[in-house]
Amino acid sequence: MSLISWNPFKEIDRDMIKFMENMPSFSFSGKSISPRVDVYEIEDKIVVKAEIPGVSKEDLNIYVNENSIRLSGQTRREKDFRDENAYHSERYYGSFSRTIPLPVEVKSEAANASYKDGILSITLPKAESAKGRRRKIDIQ
Repeated sequence: MSLISWNPFKEIDRDMIKFMENMPSFSFSGKSISPRVDVYEIEDKIVVKAEIPGVSKEDLNIYVNENSIRLSGQTRREKDFRDENAYHSERYYGSFSRTIPLPVEVKSEAANASYKDGILSITLPKAESAKGRRRKIDIQ
């Protein structure tokens, strides 16, 4: 019987990765942030929903190919906001970008998007090759 050395940091590393995966992306300089997203499947479609509050749809860009979606945009300050007049400022202003890998191949030319109440919803039909082609395999 061989002994396996215990590494307490291995569990911490795993837990830290899980924690960071559930956080919105940011840099430690505080200069970049990206939207939180949900990606899920409904019948023959992939749905991507992103939280992008405070951004006008004119300031959003969506680029899609068969395997991924890239969201980018800009959050702007109101014209009358001045740093020297601010008592407290935590909101992020500036550009953001995020690329989301898709779980299956999609028909990028048939994608639809809508934006309401700060939630961007993108619906992507699955490509024929990604649809439920399933067959039973006999065990030998």
